[in-house]
Amino acid sequence: MLMFSMIMPVYNNEKYFPLAVKSILEQDYTNFELIIVDDGSTDKTSGLADEMAAQDKRIRVIHQKNQWIYASFNNGIKAAQGEYIYIVNSDDKLEAGALSLMAEKIKEYHPDIIWTKVIAHLCDSDQKIIEYDKYRLDGLVTQEKYYKNAEEVRKAWVYFISSSLAYNQANLYRREIMQRQQFRNDVYGADVLYNISIADYIHSALVLKEPVYIHYIYGDPKMNASIGKYYPYVHSMYNEIYEQHKRLFSGWNVLKEDYIQLIGKRRIAELTTELRNLQAANCPLSPEEKLEFVFKTCVDEIVKECIQETGGEEETESRILSGVRELLIKEGICEGSKMYFVYELLDSLLCYEKDDDDFRKIEKAVFHPLNPQHIGSVFYKKLLQGQKQYGTGTENI
Repeated sequence: MLMFSMIMPVYNNEKYFPLAVKSILEQDYTNFELIIVDDGSTDKTSGLADEMAAQDKRIRVIHQKNQWIYASFNNGIKAAQGEYIYIVNSDDKLEAGALSLMAEKIKEYHPDIIWTKVIAHLCDSDQKIIEYDKYRLDGLVTQEKYYKNAEEVRKAWVYFISSSLAYNQANLYRREIMQRQQFRNDVYGADVLYNISIADYIHSALVLKEPVYIHYIYGDPKMNASIGKYYPYVHSMYNEIYEQHKRLFSGWNVLKEDYIQLIGKRRIAELTTELRNLQAANCPLSPEEKLEFVFKTCVDEIVKECIQETGGEEETESRILSGVRELLIKEGICEGSKMYFVYELLDSLLCYEKDDDDFRKIEKAVFHPLNPQHIGSVFYKKLLQGQKQYGTGTENI
């Protein structure tokens, strides 16, 4: 029986796709099939895939109409015949010796899943590395560990999240588990949601300490599949990931204090990503619309729950105001805009020596009708406490 089904989704990637394929074909372990799923490419990718299949009997090619990446995952998984499935994106690579290492661990443990860490390198257009391990993920997993039953897996799931192992699809899954669920094809975070959806079926797991998967982040944002692009659903996607994690742990009867800080703080941290999402070149919103979204939508009931559970009021405000400052530096806002109070809020907060006028602007912005969550109030209260302590300014407030 085939040990591995390697699935590679590809779309219009004639430059890097052959390099990704090469990283698999040159593995020293050979009991695998490579299923290339061509997602309706219009460049030379389709022809290259067929040529590769003609030259190597381990390669199969699926040609489909353009459906996006997760539909390609699903079609590849459906066709897979190996005992285990591993997905490699067409602009990434597999480390040398990765398959022999995983085959050895399968022989020893026979796990339902092998969690493999992703090392992300910043590179140029020729895949020459500019910065190794850009997100410092390598150090999050430093030892191999086997979890022999569902109870141990569930107790360790918080670690799988905190180490980012459960935040992508670059892991080795037993085929019958992977074929139980499909990846959603409507959000780029479908890999995270997929891991949550199969969590109940994972009754054993191995964490590998050795790097297996190389992910490339290109210096030119246009060359990255999802990084640096605007998606209107980002806020609701992050909320859903938070709620699905909460549902998962609650269903497992995991003590709330064991997970709520982790997923709550992660949700708050994702506000920074949301604001940077608004800065993407393809974002169609005007500066005024972006600010209105931030001040009226970002701190919704779910985010407020996270703030309450983690005590993250100051961190939330810091992330929002820092992101807004980046937006204003990049795009600005006209004085006649209904959101101009945001500029006055930041300008006065950042003023080194504040006078009464600065305090009035801050107070006005904090309680502005278009700031229903009173963003800025944490820092405003601190300033007032400092004023009372040192007796400086704001005599007329």
